[in-house]
Amino acid sequence: MSTVQRSIQRSPLRSAAVAFTLTFALIAALAGPSVAESRDELEKKKNGVNSEITGAQQSYDESSKAAGDAAAVLQASQAQLADAQANLGSVRGQLVAAQALDAQMQAALAQSEADLAQAEADLAVGEQNVEASTKEVISFSVESLQSGDPGLRAFNDLMNGANPTEFTERKAISDTIADVQLDRLDTLDATRVILDLNEQKVQALRDQVQVERDAAAANLANITVLEQQAAAQEASVAQLVQANSANKAAADAAVAEDAALISALEADRARLEAEIQAEIARTTPPPATGGGGGGGGGGGGNASGKLSYPLDSVRLTSPYGYRIHPISGVRRMHDGQDFGSPCGTPIKAAADGTVISQYYNSGYGNRVILNNGVINGVNIVTTYNHMSRFAVSPGARVSRGQVIGYVGTTGASTGCHLHFMVLVNGSHTNPANWLP
Repeated sequence: MSTVQRSIQRSPLRSAAVAFTLTFALIAALAGPSVAESRDELEKKKNGVNSEITGAQQSYDESSKAAGDAAAVLQASQAQLADAQANLGSVRGQLVAAQALDAQMQAALAQSEADLAQAEADLAVGEQNVEASTKEVISFSVESLQSGDPGLRAFNDLMNGANPTEFTERKAISDTIADVQLDRLDTLDATRVILDLNEQKVQALRDQVQVERDAAAANLANITVLEQQAAAQEASVAQLVQANSANKAAADAAVAEDAALISALEADRARLEAEIQAEIARTTPPPATGGGGGGGGGGGGNASGKLSYPLDSVRLTSPYGYRIHPISGVRRMHDGQDFGSPCGTPIKAAADGTVISQYYNSGYGNRVILNNGVINGVNIVTTYNHMSRFAVSPGARVSRGQVIGYVGTTGASTGCHLHFMVLVNGSHTNPANWLP
């Protein structure tokens, strides 16, 4: 089963999760935290909200992954479609060339056949001429044999007392007849030579016509193959277009549902931050008049107005702000700073404070939420995410630099690191503004 198909099958489940999350958020927003509620009741309510956030985050990660897979399938399909269209254009170009060549061959074949027909007609005439000349020579020879040699008869008559003038005339006639006979023999020889040449020409033209016919037949066979290739290519392109359309529709549906889920998640997070802020306002005493800003942990640990780095060795791997998520491939807000460090490295409190919550979240992994009280006139909460394990308990008061957990790669993580967040009056902000 493809990723897109899995995404389509999971769509009703995701839609139901979004609807439930939105409904829960609306009810919570309308109800709001009651001033009369105890801290334990607020903690239970907050833990319930955290559970909903965990489910929503998991659905978001899954839908984002499905959307990324669908986009990859769509991109691959579009690349295949482009290749198929280019190949189809090439095959059609070859088909046009083959058809043009076939037209040229047919014209040459027609001319060769016309030349062959003319040569065969000339051959027939030559054969008739040879036959007629042969008959004349035979007839003349027979007559000469029957009548005897005219020159010999004239000489015999002269010896028997004939007139010399008559001898001369008869001798001239005899010479003329002999010349005519020789002429006919020469004509017969020439006719036979022409006949031989015509026979050779006819044979050569017949051979040429056969070659051209074979070439034309081979070219037509090639055209047939090219036409079949073009038809197959057309079918392949049609299938690719259909697959491309289906993938695009599935990707669009996944992105739409993902956007709805992200909106629900942001609404839940805003509600959670509001409840945290309400708890801070209810449980944190106001700063002393003229003081430099106290902390939730008491003492002067937060008097500097700045937070401390939560790790001894700082290596920033991903800053605060919008980025392409390394797992889902979706552009989204990165609500803190990532510090790369080996798993098991101690994580320290950035300022004095009270651990208001610690739990596991499918996105943030093992996380600690620390109320650092009022610093520079605003309420500060810091969170430490993707821990391998905890070192403190909910409700514990900690001091700046105290170990509260250890670096890990739990939740939606690609490697050992700390995801450090700073919330000002309940809203996340760039931690770099609060670090030295």
